[in-house]
Amino acid sequence: MRGQYAKLLSQEDFENLINKPYELFIQDLLSFEMGEKLKDHPDYQSHQLEKLLTASLLDQYMFILKYSPKWSKEFFEAYTTKLEVMNIQRIIRYLFSKAKVDLREVINLRPQEMLGRTAFISKLILAKDLAELLDLLKETEYGKEIEVAEKMYSKINDIWPLEFAIEAFYLKKMISEAEKLKLNQRKGAMIFVKNELLTNLLLVILKADFVEVDIQEALQLVPIPDEFPFRKQILKMMKDNDLKSDLDLLKTFASNKISKGIDMYLEDKMFLHIEIAVRASELEIVRKAFHSDFGILSIMCYLKMYESQIQDLNKLLYLKEYKFPVEKTKELVVNLV
Repeated sequence: MRGQYAKLLSQEDFENLINKPYELFIQDLLSFEMGEKLKDHPDYQSHQLEKLLTASLLDQYMFILKYSPKWSKEFFEAYTTKLEVMNIQRIIRYLFSKAKVDLREVINLRPQEMLGRTAFISKLILAKDLAELLDLLKETEYGKEIEVAEKMYSKINDIWPLEFAIEAFYLKKMISEAEKLKLNQRKGAMIFVKNELLTNLLLVILKADFVEVDIQEALQLVPIPDEFPFRKQILKMMKDNDLKSDLDLLKTFASNKISKGIDMYLEDKMFLHIEIAVRASELEIVRKAFHSDFGILSIMCYLKMYESQIQDLNKLLYLKEYKFPVEKTKELVVNLV
């Protein structure tokens, strides 16, 4: 992983890229390892280039799954489940919006192949509407989460609880697999899982309060370990259902990045500032953990950093194509916040 780390973009690289117009941005991106796949298709439109960049991320997943020791394989597969979760979430969104689109074109089959679950997703894309999809999911390992979320969905007519419930399944699976690891690797794996869980819980709680939706039932789907960072504060935020109280509390235990994001939100009421700040704070923790470990934690942190960079580059593709102001763009790039 130390050799792989050298291929990641630095903050200086991002600073240079963000100041380039779209065409030069693409050309400069070709010189980096994660832009290799673009070399044969530099004239593609943004959504096509996005797929190629995402393919380079999947290469990293594949590399780790292929060469990981047998004892750690199930843990890495649990993390890879998040890609299946993203596929299911896409299907939910398209069926909810009743968009006229071929569902086979909106999912990424490669993660399903990596997990040996192409038949699973192939069955789901045959659903004619959201109700049928939920019925199908109830018969799978996602059933418990879907049954809880469906009750909330029927109350607020928003798919958000469904999307979170699917994520809850993957988070629980990661906790379960981390606990099975050898003692000398379990601690590092649990550090990563707890950080992943903290980010997800914060974003769900804060967003729920922002849109004034009570999601207490859905939050019960995610077990919070006894030795969870800021456990008391998180439990209080789960009960408060008040965004102002939550933000005040968050400022007392969160990073400077999050405090700055909260201040920006208070200025223009754009929730995205908080989301970007939470993810930037997570990335800061991940970077430190990578350099302090040489085991499973280091591998997971590398994967998370690569994932974050691909997400930012995909975002930049669209922002630059539509000539979004550079200064405003910087506020939306996790690796620069």
